[in-house]
Amino acid sequence: MLKELFAGKSVSYYQVDDLKPDEVKSLHISESALRDVSDENEAARWHFSEENQELVMFVDAVVADHDVPSEGAYHTEAVPFIVQFNEHRVLMFARESLEGLVKDITDMLGKLDEQATPTEALLESLLVIYQDYEKVLGKLDNLRRHFQKRFYKKTHGFSGDLDSIATVKNALLYIDASLEDNEGVIKDWTAHFKEVKWTHNLEQLKSRLKIELEQADKMSDIITSVINNISDSYSARNDRNLNWVMQILTVYSVVLTIPTIVTGFYGQNVKYLPLSMSHYSWLITIIITVILMIIATIWFWRHGYFDK
Repeated sequence: MLKELFAGKSVSYYQVDDLKPDEVKSLHISESALRDVSDENEAARWHFSEENQELVMFVDAVVADHDVPSEGAYHTEAVPFIVQFNEHRVLMFARESLEGLVKDITDMLGKLDEQATPTEALLESLLVIYQDYEKVLGKLDNLRRHFQKRFYKKTHGFSGDLDSIATVKNALLYIDASLEDNEGVIKDWTAHFKEVKWTHNLEQLKSRLKIELEQADKMSDIITSVINNISDSYSARNDRNLNWVMQILTVYSVVLTIPTIVTGFYGQNVKYLPLSMSHYSWLITIIITVILMIIATIWFWRHGYFDK
């Protein structure tokens, strides 16, 4: 598929997916570049071919994970870009899972200046990718607030919350790693790519991109730290609740052994047991049992065994 998203005076921008042989031929894509962009597991990196005047860049974009039945499920996927400077063309290779990113980039291109260069179009695309990161991080931060609120309101039954927190932590693992990889690639590219003249407009875009990089990285670090603290707090409270349940069961088991001991003692087939010959012996055994159970319960209470 080859779909034109923007046609300016200095650059044309295409969405590409599953190219046919005749489309590959018409675009003049080198075999090495085509082989690279066909790898779905390619790591974030960039490469420039002086011979073909062709820049290949891979950056990770954040994608909603619809296969996970829990809010806050995201992962990252590599988005390949090919910038053909001789052809004044930008190619974005986007699979079906990147439909949301394609929509955001299409909206951005609708506002792009007709005089924009291929490098400007690429930088604007990178800005959109990072704005998507910040949107997702904002959603994860809202979930973090929700977890905190529930933590202070609930005292038991945290299993569902812990599942949701685990989903968010997994998403943050993907995002943290991808942000770090992207930052290395973009900083290296902007520092060492000398094939274009870094005009005032390009320098401004580069500064904006640097700010977005830092903001996304900082947001991710903060949210990750807070989510980890919340997860630890949930686990600690679950452990405390479990310990309290075990304490109560221990108290009950000890207290409930008293009737067994008393009735077992008076159930012996031996003459002249204390008070056994009285007409009220059954009532006396009950009273003794109740008194001993009360004494044991008070002892456990005074020593904090009922404290949660």
